[in-house]
Amino acid sequence: MTDFDFAEALQARICVDLEADKIAHTPRARRDGDKRDRNELLEVQTAALEEEVADAEILAEQRRQEAETLAKKIAELEAQIALLQQWIRCGLSSTITDQAHRADSQSK
Repeated sequence: MTDFDFAEALQARICVDLEADKIAHTPRARRDGDKRDRNELLEVQTAALEEEVADAEILAEQRRQEAETLAKKIAELEAQIALLQQWIRCGLSSTITDQAHRADSQSK
């Protein structure tokens, strides 16, 4: 879900909330007389909320997959760092050993 999709979902939610607010402030006698319209509005609200939930589930799955991919990349980088550290240690050890051998041979 892109930022644009998220904005659309948020806008739909705001519209649903505004409609619900209108119903809440409509006089009871009028609401009772308009049960069919009220039921239709509730169906529209329910559909909008179900769509929002579906969009949120899609977004959550995308984020989960992104997190999984990033975790794999982190693991790969950590393995590369460990390998480089071993190479550095081995390289430094051999350099120190080589220098010690040279110093010994030069002093003789």
